[in-house]
Amino acid sequence: MKKILLVIALAVVATACQIPENEALLTRGKIAINAATRSEVNEENTTGKTVLDESLVPTAKDLKVEIKSNGATQTWATLSEFEQAVADGLTFAAAPHTITLSYGEKGVEGWSKPYFEGSTTVEVPMYGLTVNADVLVGVANSIVSVETTEQFNGYFPTSSFKINNVEWDASKRELLFMNTGEITFTCDAIRPTGKPTTFEGRLQLKAATHHRIVFDLSTAGKAVVNIIFDEEIVETIELEFELNENA
Repeated sequence: MKKILLVIALAVVATACQIPENEALLTRGKIAINAATRSEVNEENTTGKTVLDESLVPTAKDLKVEIKSNGATQTWATLSEFEQAVADGLTFAAAPHTITLSYGEKGVEGWSKPYFEGSTTVEVPMYGLTVNADVLVGVANSIVSVETTEQFNGYFPTSSFKINNVEWDASKRELLFMNTGEITFTCDAIRPTGKPTTFEGRLQLKAATHHRIVFDLSTAGKAVVNIIFDEEIVETIELEFELNENA
């Protein structure tokens, strides 16, 4: 009789130990991430594209992985590390999960400082099944260029520019990346007579967009400096002096 009771007790313990494992199998699933990176950005108000140098574009395996669900966040330094974790048995609760892939330093501005990001939300299935998450990752900050026309250079042979206090260098072959939203710009120019002049203002930048700021001098009627942003005049400043440098 004691042997029978002992066998029954062991069977109950074994069953109790199996419950969590069975529940996990029923209520959890896997995520397979399919990532692609976009190496070009739009040029505002044109059909043109700016293609980034290959050295600035990450491979899918290098992307950082962040998965959020029910207020909890899990991260992996690279997609390769995430895939290894899945191969080792990583599962997720059957629920909606938001997957974000990124690369670069978010919020950092400067030359050759792109920040890539892309995200999607998937519903993880039960019974250990796998859901595919397709994520397109592209440039999430902005690119800014400064240009001057021949007319502007003819009257202001010396000029310098700053965008959010970053010095513009036209001789660089790199791209200048800025955070989206409002920026400030400053132009310090010197007339042939040696008199300094400053132009400044504020502009709004969009994500994944190459914006161009152009400084032009017009002599149609009054002498004015036109500040052109993405091919549209955003500010016209009348000069308080004659174009004759001896005036």
